[in-house]
Amino acid sequence: MTCGIDYEVASGKIIAITTGRATDIEKTPILSLCTRIYIDDVLSLQPSTHYVKNGLLMDRQPMPLITTSTPLIANGTDEAVISGIPEGAQVEWPDGQINIVTDGEIGFSVDLPGTYAFKFTAVAYLDKEITIEAIPAT
Repeated sequence: MTCGIDYEVASGKIIAITTGRATDIEKTPILSLCTRIYIDDVLSLQPSTHYVKNGLLMDRQPMPLITTSTPLIANGTDEAVISGIPEGAQVEWPDGQINIVTDGEIGFSVDLPGTYAFKFTAVAYLDKEITIEAIPAT
């Protein structure tokens, strides 16, 4: 059995995986802005744990995030900083807003106690979620 991996040329992000005979996979259209590589081992291949770099299948690495000030005091001025964010990573904020990080870090402050989750995604890294607890000011 062969595996065809369609990936974005610019980022290496895996878009589609097709398994079967090579002749059948070759008949499957490739999406725009993508290219395809073929491999024989398909047992543990997942877009969430792999990407393609220079035409080679690569394992995604742990994202090297560092968090300061957790728990956070919910007073509107205390700030938690998440750093070590790879350039171009996507961050999903607790309110659902999505931004691209260009400078390697984000800051977060809040005046309402609660638990706030941030999700980070970058092609060469495993997705990572960081939860910040905001405790009441005393």
